[in-house]
Amino acid sequence: MKIRSILLSVMAVGLGIVIWGWGTTAQADLASALNQAPQGVNLDSYFQAGSISPNSAKKVATDFGESQAVQLTDNRSQLGTIWTKDDTKMSLNSDETASMWMYFGDKNSSSGDGMAFVMQNDDRYDHGMGASTRGANGNPVAGETLGVWGTDQDKNMSTAGEVAATGIQNSWALEFDTFHNGTTGEDALGRGSSFDTDSSLTSNTTNSHIASGFPGKAETYNMHQVPVTTKTQVQTGTGLFGVPIYSNVSTTKDYYYASMNHTKPIEGRSAGWLVDGSWYHVTLKWNATDQTMTYIFDDKNPKTGQPKANPTSKTVSVPKSSIDPDGTGQVRWGFTGSTGTNWEPNAVVFEQVPGIVNSNATASLKDETTQRTVASGDSVGGGHHMRLTYNLAYTGGSQNWKDIQAKLNLPNNMTFSGGTVTYGDSSLAKTSLSAADLNTKTLTVPISEMSKTNPTATITLDGVAAPGDSALTMSKFVGSNALADATVPAFAVTAPTKTSALSMALTGDSASGETKTMPDTDVPVTGQLKYDDNSAVDKGSMTLHPVLNGESLPTELLRSSDTAGSFTYDVPQAKLLSGQANDLKLYAEDTDGRISNEVTETITVKSGSLDLSVPTTASFEPTTLNGKEQLIRPSSDLKVAVSDTRGKGNDWTLYAKSTPFMSRLRGTLPASLVYKSGATKDDLSAGYVKLQSATSTSDNDVTDVSGDWTADSGLLLDVQGDAVGGINNAPMAYTGVITWSFTNAPT
Repeated sequence: MKIRSILLSVMAVGLGIVIWGWGTTAQADLASALNQAPQGVNLDSYFQAGSISPNSAKKVATDFGESQAVQLTDNRSQLGTIWTKDDTKMSLNSDETASMWMYFGDKNSSSGDGMAFVMQNDDRYDHGMGASTRGANGNPVAGETLGVWGTDQDKNMSTAGEVAATGIQNSWALEFDTFHNGTTGEDALGRGSSFDTDSSLTSNTTNSHIASGFPGKAETYNMHQVPVTTKTQVQTGTGLFGVPIYSNVSTTKDYYYASMNHTKPIEGRSAGWLVDGSWYHVTLKWNATDQTMTYIFDDKNPKTGQPKANPTSKTVSVPKSSIDPDGTGQVRWGFTGSTGTNWEPNAVVFEQVPGIVNSNATASLKDETTQRTVASGDSVGGGHHMRLTYNLAYTGGSQNWKDIQAKLNLPNNMTFSGGTVTYGDSSLAKTSLSAADLNTKTLTVPISEMSKTNPTATITLDGVAAPGDSALTMSKFVGSNALADATVPAFAVTAPTKTSALSMALTGDSASGETKTMPDTDVPVTGQLKYDDNSAVDKGSMTLHPVLNGESLPTELLRSSDTAGSFTYDVPQAKLLSGQANDLKLYAEDTDGRISNEVTETITVKSGSLDLSVPTTASFEPTTLNGKEQLIRPSSDLKVAVSDTRGKGNDWTLYAKSTPFMSRLRGTLPASLVYKSGATKDDLSAGYVKLQSATSTSDNDVTDVSGDWTADSGLLLDVQGDAVGGINNAPMAYTGVITWSFTNAPT
């Protein structure tokens, strides 16, 4: 016995040395992986390690800073859990997206056991912070359970419900299983090594796999009965000299092990799948209406962050009642990871935390010369005017999107002339970006905090295409609580088929680069085109490209009426902004792809108005009544004038109407205000009467409407013969109201 004890001790020491050596190597591999990890959000505000003991999970640093990743395991026989805090649980009542990068080490066939993404409302242990698989003694169980599924280590458990009761309750899990637990029969009893004998894993069953299910539900497990026969020797008699006689007696007892139903699996492609030292990106999308979860695997390139084509995607039903039976509308979520005799370093970097900030970013590149959006693999002509637009959107969350830095990576076959940053909240100042900044190709631009009141930010960059090829470029939008990225497709820029240069210059009234005009007037812009080799300019092959106030207007061919090399472009008045300067940019392109320089004309539209000048009070000349109808002319204080500063050629018409003339003592005066022109006499008390219309003949036109009124024309008070004057030769005052009206058109 002493010898056996010594031998066992030596083996244990030797084994310990081997384990230590493996651990050091794994930690070195993990350290290298963390140094190359993609960027994520800082975890301190959102996650904390589960309260199980021991717990191998801990927050670790990457090259992007502290608490950028969670390390779940880094040695054999470990269990790690990490969960969202109480105030960062996920809402089940709104659509949510979670995204992360996952690392499984590079130990290939010696790896195990993997990780699991888990949503749960298991309040049995520390309000869910202590959730994990629990054995008969109440202690956490690792190995094939991944810390979330039930355990069949008690071979006497005969029902799936008993196994389910040991897993995390009220939960849904997506496992990333790196070890094939395929033991069957008597060898599987009590060993916890049989979950992957499920027939739903149809191929490559010895490789890693991804699958989902409900750890706390009996339907997740299949029970397998194994009768075990044992033989014992029983004394059945006594032989010669009293020697006992023994006989073998066989007894049979049923024991059980479980396999697991794998819902919507994604199976391993090779023996080293998942455990090849790569970071894998995973996106999970919760649909609150349909109560489904979609998991998308390997949808981004770990080195570039660029989207991958045709990633693997699966959608499963996750009824709210299965994970939130009390109807709280929330769920705690996180990761579990475990190792056994086979093990691996497991780590996760969180890119988007659901419920905190819901955000996205897109990029689009438009060829303004052809008015076409550039797609992957397209070609554009050299010198074409281009517009690159990044759109950022905040769609909700418990927090604003904070501390955003736009880390722009721009195409190398564009020369930028400038750009702007504008916001959905118009009260935020627009930011200008210079050509010098943009032509560094990489720059960081601060973005104002985004929220419900400022839900969008738009970065617009203008430039021209330069011959050459551009690879797909990705820009990142990094906030302290969320990340987004957007890509510009790869495209080629082709050089013109002829090398002579095309130039444009403004001529005539446009040569100064400034034009002032009145409203409602098209503005002619004239210029000259020429080639530096003095070759002829073909009118039929030359197209003008106008851009007014940043908007591309319809292109035009040179007019046949223009003299050789000259052009006229009429800026449409409907596009001009009144009362301010308008920026017209103009360039030309021929059918050989040659593009001229860009010229600029500033067109200022004068602000004008149509105004009426009348006194607030006026009177008619004193008159002695004689019992007959009389026309009484206004006093000199009734002066009426129209001022039109809208510019030459604008029309107007003036109308007027009046109320009856009244006296508190005599009542209504038997008279009416009329407008007399020749033999025509119109009564203003019956409604509006046209007094005058005109067309402005200058930019500042003033018309004296009352200047030619006489005792027999213009506005007159038509008093009837039965009108009664004052008492005892005292004058009687009557008052009325004249209402004036304009139209800005002829009649």
